[in-house]
Amino acid sequence: MTMPRLITSFIATVLAGAAGLAMAHGNVTPQPVNTGNLPALGDEIYMENPFREGNELGEFQGEAVKIGESAYAGNCASCHGIRAMSGGLTPDLRELTEWDDEYYITRVRNGTDRGMPSWKKSMDQSAMWAIRTYVESLPKPE
Repeated sequence: MTMPRLITSFIATVLAGAAGLAMAHGNVTPQPVNTGNLPALGDEIYMENPFREGNELGEFQGEAVKIGESAYAGNCASCHGIRAMSGGLTPDLRELTEWDDEYYITRVRNGTDRGMPSWKKSMDQSAMWAIRTYVESLPKPE
């Protein structure tokens, strides 16, 4: 094989592997989330994290962080990385300052056209907000 042909083969292999990883993003088996003592939030969707300190249910923030950590590990870490530290294929969730609460809950509930699954049939919003609370509790990258 000539050098250009080796390089072309190498690039094709790398691209095929990357495409496979990108396609696998939405291939997650939802894990049940035990929301423990967090209050059930009902059917009306909150557009602001109720568990954040200073909000309606802020007294549950510590509990939400614990539950969110477990829920994140079982449902999010395979794509978004351990402790929300992305490996590069998905956004580093600790750095998404443009994601306000309304954008977050809409995106998690409905998924994306880029491969993130919809979670509204497998996770209630108490669990979704617990995950958000957990990610917000993590130290930001330096």
